[in-house]
Amino acid sequence: MLKDDKFFWFKENRIVIPGVKREHVFMHLTDSHIDVVDKLSTEEEIEKYNYQHELWAKYKKVFADKFNEPYGEPQMITMLEAFEKMLALAEEMQPEALLLSGDNLDNMHPAGERYLVKRMAEYPGPFLAVPGNHEDPALPGVWDTGVRTLDYEGFRIAAVDDSRLTVSSEDLAALKALCDEGIPIIILCHAPFATPYCMEEMSKLDPYFYFTEESDDENAREFIRLCVSNDMIRAIICGHVHGYLKTEFAPGKPQIIGSQGHCGAVDIVTVAGE
Repeated sequence: MLKDDKFFWFKENRIVIPGVKREHVFMHLTDSHIDVVDKLSTEEEIEKYNYQHELWAKYKKVFADKFNEPYGEPQMITMLEAFEKMLALAEEMQPEALLLSGDNLDNMHPAGERYLVKRMAEYPGPFLAVPGNHEDPALPGVWDTGVRTLDYEGFRIAAVDDSRLTVSSEDLAALKALCDEGIPIIILCHAPFATPYCMEEMSKLDPYFYFTEESDDENAREFIRLCVSNDMIRAIICGHVHGYLKTEFAPGKPQIIGSQGHCGAVDIVTVAGE
């Protein structure tokens, strides 16, 4: 079975939402940083690919060492090979949905966009994706602008773009409207945030990797306030940090921060009732 491949390492996460009648299992993948060349790639694109490949060969180990996470020969593969393994694992495990929380591509480049649109069109199950800070707000066929949802009995997962450490006014309004519908929400986004409730843990990270209620951006502050105070928002699933961390941004509200997918990090997220 693929799950026995030494490339993968797993974190089990449980989100409890009263009223949910059965267990729902999702696979969360973040920060794949795929870089691709193909027969249409220019010399400049190939040169950039080679540069990025050498750069990540160094820095993915730096992150793994920082967080004391697995890194050995099984993880010394290309970003493309890693992502193909992840898709194969998802097809084998058949989660209710594959959740992609950004930096799917290392940068927006034509070959990568062609590849990702094609591969996700081939993926046989449902998925939900958001952009990361290395990506544009939309890649039609993979992620789009605006708040999008997957709906289940007793809860929904909402994709929200916070890749620039803020949320647009339109997305804030859409998220508030979803909250008013009275259905519990799990937010899928790219960047985590810190509140006084979890600041001790989050402050161990470089400030580049999260935002706070002290942000200069009013929409960022409003997004945090909404997540903390609104009873309909129950959890956040995100990435960006390149290391696994699970905190609570408010009492009983978990923030699941996935590690780097190109090194085999897989979050299994189970949503269930009490």
